[in-house]
Amino acid sequence: TWNNIFWNLWTGVRKMLNLLRMDLRRMFRGKAAYVCLGILVFTTVFTYTLMYLIQDPGMREFLIKHGMTITATSGNIKESLNSTSLVELFHQTNVSGGLLPVISGTLAALFICTDFDSGFIKNILSVHENKWDYILSKSACLFFVNLFFITVTFLTALGLNAVLGGFFFYNKAVDMLFYVFCIWMVSNGFSALILMICMITRSKAAGVAGAFILCSGLVVLLVSSLLNLFGAGEIMNYTLYMNLAECPLGYDGLSALRPVIVGAVFCVIYAAAGKVILTKKDV
Repeated sequence: TWNNIFWNLWTGVRKMLNLLRMDLRRMFRGKAAYVCLGILVFTTVFTYTLMYLIQDPGMREFLIKHGMTITATSGNIKESLNSTSLVELFHQTNVSGGLLPVISGTLAALFICTDFDSGFIKNILSVHENKWDYILSKSACLFFVNLFFITVTFLTALGLNAVLGGFFFYNKAVDMLFYVFCIWMVSNGFSALILMICMITRSKAAGVAGAFILCSGLVVLLVSSLLNLFGAGEIMNYTLYMNLAECPLGYDGLSALRPVIVGAVFCVIYAAAGKVILTKKDV
């Protein structure tokens, strides 16, 4: 009957939520998440502060005297920075080069593979026989961490810009929210990728290596260069890295939704593959 169907569904969801609550508690009681967040906050503070300082003639001369090479004049630098938006600088700092997914992917690999190294996975799966409980719990936990990292670092950028007197011009609020949502969705796709790699290898080293090699865009850029030789480079526009690196800085039509769709599709593909692998391989 429908009552039994809904009751079984609710029971499954409740078991998964209980596992998710445990994962979130473990994640935020450890130090690794805060170390990773500290790296992202540091790069944000360093970049924004440096960009502000180099437009000052006195500070520019000080930096040149101490070994930094700056070829542009302070006037040119100031003019260029004044035309730079807050979101644009944030994107160049932590996102376009792949730093955000590399950091979050490294954390994901360490967090997931700890279950296998400690043997805790056996206890989890003895209680949660449905492998989807484990996959969805880990995915939701990692997605929440991604949102936490993005929110804190973006708020840090907003706060710094306010302290600096709004030196970098603000994007529209709706554009900033849309941008944050886009990079969150693509970052989730990367987290699902690392989850799948960990289900295959069950190795922290392999997971971390995957984060640095795949999330940084190294493989995508190499393959893209090869495909461009044959005029087939367009297909790389649908990879996670390209959608992160070229993420629109605001909503300008339906085409701007591509990162959201690509991120969602890869989340489903990698999560489903992870579940199949977890089911097939012995724990």
